[in-house]
Amino acid sequence: QIITFAKSFEEKLNATYNTVSALAYASQLPESVNRSILVLSQLGEELPDSYSESDTKLYIEQTQAMLKGFTTDQELIEYRRMVDPKKIMAMKFYARLETSFHMTKVEAQPIVTMKIVQLSITQGMSPVSPLGFTFFGMLLARLGDIREGCRYVRIGRKLLDGMGSKEVAGEVIAIGTQIMCFVEPVQATLETHVQGHTTAMAAGDTHGVMLNSACYIGSLFWAGTKLSVWRERYHLARRLMEEHDHMTFLAHITQWEKNISILTGADDSHVPEIEGVKNVREGNPHVSYTQALQEMYIKFMFREYEEMKVFAEKYYDFDLHAWNLTFIHTAHTFYGGLVSSWVYRQSK
Repeated sequence: QIITFAKSFEEKLNATYNTVSALAYASQLPESVNRSILVLSQLGEELPDSYSESDTKLYIEQTQAMLKGFTTDQELIEYRRMVDPKKIMAMKFYARLETSFHMTKVEAQPIVTMKIVQLSITQGMSPVSPLGFTFFGMLLARLGDIREGCRYVRIGRKLLDGMGSKEVAGEVIAIGTQIMCFVEPVQATLETHVQGHTTAMAAGDTHGVMLNSACYIGSLFWAGTKLSVWRERYHLARRLMEEHDHMTFLAHITQWEKNISILTGADDSHVPEIEGVKNVREGNPHVSYTQALQEMYIKFMFREYEEMKVFAEKYYDFDLHAWNLTFIHTAHTFYGGLVSSWVYRQSK
């Protein structure tokens, strides 16, 4: 009704933002993305047609050149605030695209990150700027500069603390924690996800809650947590996702349950397929990629070569992390390397 009776485009913006957020939370990511892009174009913000590697690297170089204008981190943290209401709303829609693209259109995500950072520099810091700088840190870490990546993650966290940006706090903590695992003790650092979960819950940020839960569950396994402890925390996360009907994140973690059943000697056939998860898996390449990795891993662990090879081929058909890096990806690289080595030896 607000959208219907609003007299101007500006009056519709907040209602439209709530709509695209609700679509994302309901796992209707493509629709959420399309509406966000439409609104951004109406706000004078255009996304490029091409997301080639060369174009993306050019955007990164441009952003780094702009950041060289700040002589210290503190100067950046204390930078002026954004005042243009249209730009502030544009930043909110970019922030919504940031995590939606992370799961649906990975090649476009870095451009959104650059847009947030560049607008923060030219227009001033907005409440969602901390998210852009955190993802920028993740991007630099993925390109090989872990130290510089962690620097911008820390800047993002300080901006968050200084601005009190509750709406993106959960996501900032989730992504930042994954990067900090590369330079700090892993098991201790992962507990920051619990803080992220609590912070997002207090802000009513369902997406931030689910993101921290999913990252926490996946990382705990690869960090060597006891399977009994992991299973307990997994069921807490699963129950929460089911209560909120968040099929996207649920689809990411349910394969873990089957693998844990196998690893502990239980029958994995008792793990039922959750209604709605299958549709998400079929329509979301990110979920299919995660499932292929999990299947490949468990076949490798039990030395089932032929089946492992089938899932390895499916796994390597995807190229979803060209610009992303999380602690979980270390396991992808490690076991992917072991599997590739075995296949190579068998083929000689």
